[in-house]
Amino acid sequence: MDNVLVVGGTGVMGTAAIQALRHQFGGTVRILANWYGKKDDGISIEGADETLFGDITDPECLEKIKAFSGGKFKYLFYATALGEVGSPIAKVAPEDIAHSNRLSFDPILHLEEQLDVDLIVAYSTFYTVKHQLATYGAMGYSKEAIEKWTIEKGRSQHACIRAGLFESPSSRGIKLLLRKSAKNPEKITDPLIRSYFENRPSSEGIKLFEEGIFNEEKEMYGDCRTTQEDLYQSHLALFEKENPVFVNVCGKKIWHTTEPLLLKDYL
Repeated sequence: MDNVLVVGGTGVMGTAAIQALRHQFGGTVRILANWYGKKDDGISIEGADETLFGDITDPECLEKIKAFSGGKFKYLFYATALGEVGSPIAKVAPEDIAHSNRLSFDPILHLEEQLDVDLIVAYSTFYTVKHQLATYGAMGYSKEAIEKWTIEKGRSQHACIRAGLFESPSSRGIKLLLRKSAKNPEKITDPLIRSYFENRPSSEGIKLFEEGIFNEEKEMYGDCRTTQEDLYQSHLALFEKENPVFVNVCGKKIWHTTEPLLLKDYL
């Protein structure tokens, strides 16, 4: 029986990964789902065989992961991230990038080194669309690091699911920071973002901002408004593809590519 590790098992992507694993493999895989936050001993992640609470950067947590399977996993889904958002990607300070990478990217490298994994799947977004370039902050660099890693050779095979805008902690964080910035729209440096908040309530500006992202995604990729079901389907597409690299999902549209999105081509 194969073993699978899902880091960030309580999140949107982690949930989609577990659902897809159960659909694809049924009871023939053992799933260890890791999560971290305000501790609740009563949490049991649906679909997982075991739920592990712990900071993925903590050596003790890693030892518990190794104990689950002797360190051998068929898949590792790295579905957790934390970093500064709400500011233009081009204006992020190096220390903010390093802080974002500390959870959003660096542990992927450490887990690949410490575990024996056939395929590691990480997650990205379309951070090079105009609206994301203006608001995705340090997370943009962490996602770029993931995309560069995806095409590198490593101990494990690498793949990445790249998704359009969906409701997540990052998207909520961006909206919260924009709502605060809207009190003084003249201080918003990006003219496109500023235009959504000038002479109107912040709530209306947020709606216009989201619609702007959806319109841009639809224009560039053919669909928008990515849902939990769409994310689930993107994982099934990953399983069905031999040697997947980038699985793109934007709304109902899912397609495969092999090239990373590089910020130098857009900034």
